[in-house]
Amino acid sequence: MDESAEMNHKKKYINIAEAARRAGVSPSTLRLWEKEGLIVPSRSEKGHRRYDADQVTRLDRIASLRAGRRLTTAGIRENLGESSPEAATPRDAIDAIPEMKEREQDKHEIARLKQTVVAQERKFSAIREILKVEESSPEAATPRDASDAVPE
Repeated sequence: MDESAEMNHKKKYINIAEAARRAGVSPSTLRLWEKEGLIVPSRSEKGHRRYDADQVTRLDRIASLRAGRRLTTAGIRENLGESSPEAATPRDAIDAIPEMKEREQDKHEIARLKQTVVAQERKFSAIREILKVEESSPEAATPRDASDAVPE
């Protein structure tokens, strides 16, 4: 396999931090541009955003339009002419991958369950403390009312 065919066969990707650094913006700006449909990075098996050389070139163009011409997202989209398949309909990145959405829902459910467990542990801890206090109290051995009294 010649060198150019090998390069095409295996794309090189960079992560969001590196892509943001190269474009001169923050990673949160790249996530916003993704949500607005200006760029759609590919995803790793674990769901991490990955940018190839074409996407980095597009990011540079978007950053240039934003900084140099002070265009809004709508202006950038119009200037790009929606000619690229990456200028797709705006979407949330999590909605783009069903498995990611399920994982996100699972994370929320796990967090909710952990909060429930912590709340229950606090209740049980409080009950245990009350019982310890009652057991150690000198009044613990005395009947609470006359019906509990044992005749002598």
